Amino acid sequence: MERTRVGIIGGMGNEAMADLLEKMATVEVHQQREFVAFGNARLAYRPEEVGTQWQPTDLPELRKYDTALYTLRLMQYLGAETVGLACNSAHELFRQLVPALPFNFVDMIKQTAESLSDTQDIVLVMGVDSLVNSGLYQSALLEYGIAATKPSIVNQRKVMDAIYHSEYGIKTAKITQQAEQLLCDVICDEVAQQGCKKVVLGCTELPLALTAESCDRFKQQGLLPEELEIIDASMVLAQSLMSQTGQSAALPEPLLNYQRPNLDWFTPVCFKVDSLSEMAEIQHMIFAMSAAHLALKGQCITGSYSHLPILFFSSNASDIEQKLTAIDIPVYGSEILSSGVIDRIFDQYYR
Repeated sequence: MERTRVGIIGGMGNEAMADLLEKMATVEVHQQREFVAFGNARLAYRPEEVGTQWQPTDLPELRKYDTALYTLRLMQYLGAETVGLACNSAHELFRQLVPALPFNFVDMIKQTAESLSDTQDIVLVMGVDSLVNSGLYQSALLEYGIAATKPSIVNQRKVMDAIYHSEYGIKTAKITQQAEQLLCDVICDEVAQQGCKKVVLGCTELPLALTAESCDRFKQQGLLPEELEIIDASMVLAQSLMSQTGQSAALPEPLLNYQRPNLDWFTPVCFKVDSLSEMAEIQHMIFAMSAAHLALKGQCITGSYSHLPILFFSSNASDIEQKLTAIDIPVYGSEILSSGVIDRIFDQYYR
């Protein structure tokens, strides 16, 4: 049976990509798909760039544009037919690029808005500054006549702290009580002030702290209103990717021809795996190993850009290994995690 090849692009929140892979694995039809998932941390802002309103002509934006374009062309080269993006705010950039590409781009924001098309409730959109200020969700929801709002300035600062704080933020690759409490406080205050009955987790980091299980616990503890509905955009994307198909087309030029002047590239560590669960498991292991490696140097993970770029592909996608080898990207199995190979890669990446 011919299988649809699903591509996932992450890296703007590496734990978020692992979370999406785990959610896709809960959809039964995933066993009839092939997968290639690229957590390209070079798509993220550098730590010193976070929180600044950059113009399209500024170097951080030029770098992200060139890196996103090359990442998409790599997905095309590897035969992806349906592609999803494990980051909400990056949709603004990727929407500029995907119309020129042959595959089906599954837009998480539009899919989430469509899933709410029957609601009459006010919807609170939560996410990073660039997401909530861009109006991406507000515009998508408005197409269905849905009233959307965002946190106050004070509460938005709390959301950013919950995500980015160097000691307890979600992007440190751990979930802390401080981050959970901040997010619950924001939601309760906005519900009281604006009458919201639904909350869209419009940053793929947020479902890591506000899981279905933890939200049930928070409601039992009185930290969240019992009647509140939490909409996990990552789960909406996972289900949409499993229900849609697409097509692929060979690159009209060699892949290296798509390397533009501001490309930020580090050769990804590539793994051939047997399942989505194995992808997520390896990703989690590398996060922990990265944190331990940096700790030995008296350093820590300071955001998405700190993570090692990693690419996974299904062992049943037999042509991908040949294509990667052709462009001098080695392919590994999970055994390198217990060998000196991964340590040498860390030394190179974190020097």
